[in-house]
Amino acid sequence: MAKPIVIWPDKVLQRPTAKVTDFGPALEKLLSEMMDSLREAEGIGIAANQIGVTLRVAWVGRPDGSFFEIVNPELLEATEAVTYEEGCLSVPGEFDDTPRFRKVKVRFQDRTGTWQTLEAEDRLAHVLQHEIDHLDGAVFVTRLSSLKRDLIRKKMVKLQKTRADEHAHPHRGHDHRHDHDHPAHGHHHHEDHGREDD
Repeated sequence: MAKPIVIWPDKVLQRPTAKVTDFGPALEKLLSEMMDSLREAEGIGIAANQIGVTLRVAWVGRPDGSFFEIVNPELLEATEAVTYEEGCLSVPGEFDDTPRFRKVKVRFQDRTGTWQTLEAEDRLAHVLQHEIDHLDGAVFVTRLSSLKRDLIRKKMVKLQKTRADEHAHPHRGHDHRHDHDHPAHGHHHHEDHGREDD
């Protein structure tokens, strides 16, 4: 069953998530709920804390449209600084050029607890960085200038209040469930000399 997407700057999105130690039915249930939420939001990745669960697990979208889970991921290497236009399910309607890396090497566990190492580049590397950031308690706006971040924060606080009011009075307003929140909106990128990218 899909859960509501938490909107930044909710505190749950600003705290590092806890390591997963139980690779059993509870994790399977969480992964299922996360996938339901991801599909409803039409995103290309989702972290557990985006539905309010502070565990180190995320779904990552591949270029072919399929998804795989990453549990307790570690970013081992990141090379070739670039800039990607980026958005987020937890920051709906906002997109901005964000410093990232074109190539990454990550280590993570799957749902059975088996460790895997993956080298990725371009779009997949971008999504991995975006989701691992979430699990570390960061969203893409934390990598922007303080001015841009403060402007977006004000918009999101207003949106949080609007949604809270609509929840309290369901007959008012309209359904926001289909606000698109894509880590890589359009996925434009270019060489970025001198700064990191997310």
